[in-house]
Amino acid sequence: MHITSAEIDRWILEDLPAQDETVRALRLPDTPGTLSYVPRQPGVLAGVAPCVALARALGLEAEALGADGGRAQAGIPVLHLRGPAPALHAAWRQGMNLLEHLSGIASATAAMIDAARARKADIQVAATRKAFPGARRLQQYAVLCAGGVVHRAGLSESILVFAHHRAFLPGLDLRSVIERARRSSPEKFVLIEAGSAAEALDAARAGADGVQLDKAAPDLLAALVPELRALRERLVIIAAGGIRADNADAYAATGVDVLATSSLYTADPLDFATRMIPQR
Repeated sequence: MHITSAEIDRWILEDLPAQDETVRALRLPDTPGTLSYVPRQPGVLAGVAPCVALARALGLEAEALGADGGRAQAGIPVLHLRGPAPALHAAWRQGMNLLEHLSGIASATAAMIDAARARKADIQVAATRKAFPGARRLQQYAVLCAGGVVHRAGLSESILVFAHHRAFLPGLDLRSVIERARRSSPEKFVLIEAGSAAEALDAARAGADGVQLDKAAPDLLAALVPELRALRERLVIIAAGGIRADNADAYAATGVDVLATSSLYTADPLDFATRMIPQR
């Protein structure tokens, strides 16, 4: 994922809207030093590349000792920065915020993938667009680092027809809705969200490319998936709503193709320590 200069500037300005008042008041010298980021617990890394970009924008040298998507080991540094003390302090906290929060999401994603694939080897775990405004790209980046996929990066990406859309098209049945979407965007996948088994079966009969079942219990899905496959063998079946680390295996066992979830975004951060040392 490309990280823009504008994004990096926003991270810096968020924490450094003017001067660093502590650095200014203490008249901190430009003494060179090093700053290392060290995981306190094992997990999956995400945020190293954004931290490197942040550090370099502040004029620091950055050496990545771990890669996004790789495994973090407790006590083993993953990133090493070098440069003048004021710049190190400017990078310090925002760098830790990136590493802790993104690695937490990546670790939760990897755990959910492992649990789901123990029951269905080819299932995908997909992050939704129900992310905190302004943070979605970074949160989805963390999911991708861990081997997850993005359900919808945004409204421009794909066609997902909700009941809210159909309410404004009262003269069109479901087959007509799908045909209109496909004529207008012939290269796009047409996905229908269904609130019940009957709606999902109707969508399959009407020619949808995929059906998203919202908040359907695993026992309902286990019975429904074979019926949907009988109607359209290559239908993509997505379970969404209420999927968490503790039930991902149960949903995977139903035979669905994708688990769509936003719970990954609220994962606990991975705990990091920092070591800042002056170089005389």
